[in-house]
Amino acid sequence: MSKRQAIPYILLLIVFLIWLYLKPQQELTALSEHHPSYIAYNITNDHFNEMGQISHQVFATKATSYSDKEITVFENPKVLIYIQNEQDNSITTWQVTSENGALSEDNKLVLSDDVWVKNLSLDQLVQTMSTEQLTILLAEKEISSELLVHWQGPQMEQQGIGMWASLVSEELIVKKQIKAVYLNEAQ
Repeated sequence: MSKRQAIPYILLLIVFLIWLYLKPQQELTALSEHHPSYIAYNITNDHFNEMGQISHQVFATKATSYSDKEITVFENPKVLIYIQNEQDNSITTWQVTSENGALSEDNKLVLSDDVWVKNLSLDQLVQTMSTEQLTILLAEKEISSELLVHWQGPQMEQQGIGMWASLVSEELIVKKQIKAVYLNEAQ
């Protein structure tokens, strides 16, 4: 090939390289800083203890998981917590519902907006509790709140600000401003 025949190819190559260099770069759409890893609808999640017995179940209409923040956000969560009595092998079932919830990696579930705790087994002194925010330590089966809590049981209605309860040991501690009404009605 002569120099005269090679010049158009060399010029074409130079023009192509200049075009590649000067071509506007396409901007990739940036993801939001905390984008979800996944979004799931109508979820059911079962958790078992070391003995293979069911420990708790989590249901929600929507779950959004953020792996970078190690948190899962729930819409309309419902949690069923199972407590086995070692003396008579009976199982007490607690149901906790709310409008919103956030589960962190250390099994700490924070529920907010119209939170209700119900004893489905009807075998405890406290049958129902309600508050606006509640924290559940799922591994320890403990619940707590710093807000006003109302609870009811057979022949009683009580309220107080701030509480901690162990569902396993059946302990309940109310921090302040306790008000109680005891009813003498036979049930």
